[in-house]
Amino acid sequence: MRFVSLAAIRFDHGDIDGFLATTAQTLTGMGYRVRGALQTRGAVGGECHCADMDLTTLGSNRVFRISQPLGNGSHGCRLHPGALAECSAFIEQELGQGADLLILNRFGRGESEGRGFRDLIGKAIALGVPVLTAVRPTYAEAWGAFGAGMACDLMMDQDAVLKWFAEVHEARDAA
Repeated sequence: MRFVSLAAIRFDHGDIDGFLATTAQTLTGMGYRVRGALQTRGAVGGECHCADMDLTTLGSNRVFRISQPLGNGSHGCRLHPGALAECSAFIEQELGQGADLLILNRFGRGESEGRGFRDLIGKAIALGVPVLTAVRPTYAEAWGAFGAGMACDLMMDQDAVLKWFAEVHEARDAA
């Protein structure tokens, strides 16, 4: 039986970070080892009037500030690629200690361009760890190309996500 161990929740609006946090809490409460990182935003302020962005790792609760101040008048993404790489390396070490699921906050611009968490996703799949992430319509085409034949899309519905995870976990155990 073939199982799809890479899944993305397609979303355009709604609290995807809260949804993924609830998913992680539910599975952790069931005794599964969930690794990964979820995004939180701080208060809006500073010269550029943008909110700080952090990634908090699941399980270890280590916080990585992934935004950087670009100064007054800056436009566009303030993502700090070095901080994201540091977070990714940390999570990769955690995967080596064992995991039942890797949850990553987004498959976004960086991943679409071959950076971000893209290598981490590949390493998790190679280790047999299923991956759950989220994708906005803007990056749907890149997601489709990345996951061609080995990924599925899920609705932002807790029952659908838990059913997918149960099927993947059962298929892994049977293999």
